[in-house]
Amino acid sequence: MNIPSNEDIQALLERLDTCTADDIESQWIDFKPWNNAKDDMKVAIEYAVCLANTDGGVIVFGVSDDKRSRASAIHGARGYDLDVWKKSIYASSTPNLTVEVQELDVPEGTGKLLIVRVPKGTTPPYGTSQGLFKKRIGKNCMPLDSTSFLQKKINTGAVDWSGEAATNVSLSDLDPLEVERARNILKSKNPESELLRMPDAAFLEGLEAVRGGCVTNAGFLLFGRASALSERCPQNQIHYVYQPVEMAVARNDLMRGGLLSLIERIEQIFNGPANPEEELSIGLFKLRIPAFPLEVVREAVLNAVTHRDYSNPGEILIRQAKSELVITSSGGFIGGITVHNILRHESVARNRTLANAFVKLRLVESAGTGRRRIFIPMLGFGKRIPRYESDGSHVTLHLFDGSYDQRMAKLVNKWRNEGRDIDLDALLVLTYLKENAFIDSKDAANLLQLPRDAARSLLDHLAHPHTGIVERKGQTKAATYHLAKGVARDLIGKAAYTRTRPIDAARYAEIVRQFVTHHGAITPQECREVLYLGDSATARVQISRYLKQWSGKNGFLRMEGKSPKNRYVLADGH
Repeated sequence: MNIPSNEDIQALLERLDTCTADDIESQWIDFKPWNNAKDDMKVAIEYAVCLANTDGGVIVFGVSDDKRSRASAIHGARGYDLDVWKKSIYASSTPNLTVEVQELDVPEGTGKLLIVRVPKGTTPPYGTSQGLFKKRIGKNCMPLDSTSFLQKKINTGAVDWSGEAATNVSLSDLDPLEVERARNILKSKNPESELLRMPDAAFLEGLEAVRGGCVTNAGFLLFGRASALSERCPQNQIHYVYQPVEMAVARNDLMRGGLLSLIERIEQIFNGPANPEEELSIGLFKLRIPAFPLEVVREAVLNAVTHRDYSNPGEILIRQAKSELVITSSGGFIGGITVHNILRHESVARNRTLANAFVKLRLVESAGTGRRRIFIPMLGFGKRIPRYESDGSHVTLHLFDGSYDQRMAKLVNKWRNEGRDIDLDALLVLTYLKENAFIDSKDAANLLQLPRDAARSLLDHLAHPHTGIVERKGQTKAATYHLAKGVARDLIGKAAYTRTRPIDAARYAEIVRQFVTHHGAITPQECREVLYLGDSATARVQISRYLKQWSGKNGFLRMEGKSPKNRYVLADGH
C-alpha cells in the first residue's frame, strides 16, 4: 500500500460513524488526539522515526481513537506552527528526517486536523535525539531490538560487516590454496604490485583479510576453507541453474567455498558450451559475439557477491535461460540507489572491506565503473538494455541475449577501430533510436537517468558536428533529435531511414491538400501523422502554425469546430 493521501484520510474518516479510529488504523496510518503543541510534538517525533524505519506513513492529530461517530471522535488541533513542527522533527531525529506537515479541513471541532506525512527512510535505522529507536509492526510502534538494529545498519552500509572480525574463525580456517589463488590473480593483472613481495601474513593484512591478528569476515569469505564456510557462513553460496528450454533443467549446481574460487567456477561455465558465440564477418575480420560476454558476467557476479547482505540467510541465484541471464542477490539497494538512478548514483558499498580487497586484487576497477562495464559491452554488441529490479530485500539483474543487432555491432566496432570513443550515454541513445523515430529531452532524461536540462545538453553534444550521432530539429526546449543521416543508414538501413526521415517542408501543403481531397477533412493529429512529424511538443506547435497559415485569408483550408475537436476541410473554391 502507498502512504495514504489526504483523500484517503477523508475516506477513512467517513467510517467513524460505524467504527472507532483505532479500528481503521494500519501500518501506514495512526490517529492521535490533540492535547497541546508541546506534548504532541514529542509524540510526532517518536512516531515519525517509527514509520520511517518501516514503510513510511501518516500521523493524524485531532482524532480520538476510542470514540465512535465523527462528531465524538474528531475534535481537531490548534495552537501549532506548521514550519516549527517540520523543523523540530528534522532537528530531533537522527539521521535527520524531512517530513511533510499540513492541515486537513474537516467540519468538526476546530475545523482542522494536523497531518504529519513521513516517507520511508532511505538510511535507517532512525531514532530520536534522545536515543529512542522504534519500528512499525502492524498498528503499533515497537522498540527496535539489537539484532534488527544491527541488520538495518548493515543494510544501509552504516556498518561494514565485511570488516568486522569473523566469529569463531581463526587463521587455521583459511586455505593456503585460496591465498595462492589470490596471488596468481594479482600477478596476472598487476605483476608489479607491492603486495606480491609480501609474505602471506602481510599479504593478508594488506588485503584487510586479517586485522590485528583476527580474520575479518571479508578474509573468511575470500580465503576460508570450504568446510569452515559451509559450517559458519552457509549463506556464502552461489546457486547456478541452466535451463536451455523452459521446462528442462540441464544443470543445477550449488557452489560453496571461497569467493575467488566461486567466481572462477562461474567463469569456467561461461567459457564453455553453455555460452555459445556467433561470428560476425566485418571485411577480412571476424567479430565474436557471445550470448553473454564473459566480462559482463564476471562484473555482475562480482557486484552480487560484493553488495549482497550477508546477514540474510539467502543465496546468490544465477538462472540462465536460452535468451536471458538473471542474477539475484540478497539485500536491496542502499545509500539512496534505486533502479531509476543506478547509472548515475555514486557507488555505495554495503561491504566496504570486501570491495576494497577486490580493487586491490584488480578484479574490479575504481568504484562506480562496474555498471558501465555491464552495460557498454551488451549495448555495443547490439543486445537489449540490461534491466535492474529490486523489491527492497533483493536486487535482480536481467541480461538479455536472444538476438543481437548486426548493424549496431558493426557500427560500434568500426568506430572503435577508428579510435572513436563511444560511451554509455551515446550507446543508450543509439539503442533507443533504433526503435524510435526521434528522442526528446523528456524521454532522454528517463533513459539516461539525468535531469531534463542535463539530458538536453547531452543530446546537443551528440548533435555537435564533431560528434555527428544525431541531428536536432527545432530550436525550443521541446526540440527533437533524430539519427544523423550517415549513422541512420549504417544503423537502420537506407530503406528504414527513407521511411523515417522528415518530408521536405515545401511539400507539406501539397500532401495535406491531397489528404483532405481524399478524406474530406483532417485533424491536427492526422496532419502530424501524415507528415511524419510525430507527437512531440515541437511538432504540435509546428503543425498549429501551418494549419493557421493554410486556413487564413486566401488559404486552401477552413476550420470547423473548436479545439480540441476542431478539424479542417477544403475552403470554398478549393
